[in-house]
Amino acid sequence: MREYNISALITIMMNAFADSQINTGSVLLQTVASHPNVNVDVDGKMISNLMKRKTDVHGEIKSGAGKKEVIEYARKRVKETIINNINPVLLDDTCSDILKTMLTDSKVSDGFCRKMQQLYDTQKILDFFTDAVLYALSVTNLPAEASVQEGDFMLLAETNYQCPIDGTRFWKKVKGNYSYVYQIVKIYPENIDDELGKDFTAIQGAPRDLDMDDNKICLCKKCAEDYFDNPSVERYRKLLELKSAIVRGQKRKQIAIESDIDDEIVDVIKAIANMDETTELQPFTEALEIKDKILPGNIVLEKAIRDDVVVYYPFIEKQFSLLDGVEGATFNIIRSEVTTCYEKYERAGMDQNDIYNSLVDWLIQAKGLTDKHRIAATVMVSFFVQNCDVFKRYEIITANRETDNEE
Repeated sequence: MREYNISALITIMMNAFADSQINTGSVLLQTVASHPNVNVDVDGKMISNLMKRKTDVHGEIKSGAGKKEVIEYARKRVKETIINNINPVLLDDTCSDILKTMLTDSKVSDGFCRKMQQLYDTQKILDFFTDAVLYALSVTNLPAEASVQEGDFMLLAETNYQCPIDGTRFWKKVKGNYSYVYQIVKIYPENIDDELGKDFTAIQGAPRDLDMDDNKICLCKKCAEDYFDNPSVERYRKLLELKSAIVRGQKRKQIAIESDIDDEIVDVIKAIANMDETTELQPFTEALEIKDKILPGNIVLEKAIRDDVVVYYPFIEKQFSLLDGVEGATFNIIRSEVTTCYEKYERAGMDQNDIYNSLVDWLIQAKGLTDKHRIAATVMVSFFVQNCDVFKRYEIITANRETDNEE
């Protein structure tokens, strides 16, 4: 969300005037500051501090902008010093930039935005710029309080409190206190022109409600303003992809939380992790299921699973047998739990690489293991792939490969 205030208006009008920050700021502030009943000295330091948002609009200027006699005076000043100095070629663009900034600032009321749009549509340009200046001088120019809005917590959490585009953290520690700097962006934006709307819809149409969380993503201020300023097709597609990845990640976490796993599996994973050169391993030579269960193109995944199975399968079988004794009850319980979790991931539409890595994460997180057990957990998942509990047998893949071999 961009904010509409005097620093924003100065930035917009610098281009319209083709002039410096100091000169442009002086023109805008003098519309009110030079009134006899206000009489505030405007200098370069004041404007520089306003642009850096270190200070707010001078109190006399802010209060004067709402007085009837000052408003009439300001109207004349706007005509003489602003309207007459705007590059005519840039007039429509300037009005459009002002409107767009107001529309993206939730603090500007819908009623005022509609009024400004109507003034522009009816070409009441003097009224438009008078209200634009007086409004900017009336509202705060200081940064918003760095607090999290209640409705933003979920959107912040799903991005892990950092910008999904450039990794910028949404929080910083200042004098022992935490403050948050972020913007909530509507992926399919409001008030885009018809031509761009067609291009966006060709990728993915606008949701029924633009304010729904599925159409929102949390970004750092820079990335958010880049999108506000230039909502291109490429950026729209990128945000859709990021949101989709975030949603898949949330689904994975939810499945992991809901899926139980027996305590005894920790003993086997730790046994794998604690193997050393004295551990006796018998090679496994019956890894026949793997090639029939991994989709074409996942060559790296297939090789990793096969390597794990060949080396560790007999060792894992032995560990489970030590836990189970004769009946095999513990193994059957764990096998059922792993199969259930796998099927949940598959129903969520995840691909094989995602499922494999998600199962590894689940085994580690469910029992409070650490990253030093990650390799052991991947070996365990590979074991269950070979054991027919993870991934289905793909007869079509087998048939295709047999045909290829015959050729």
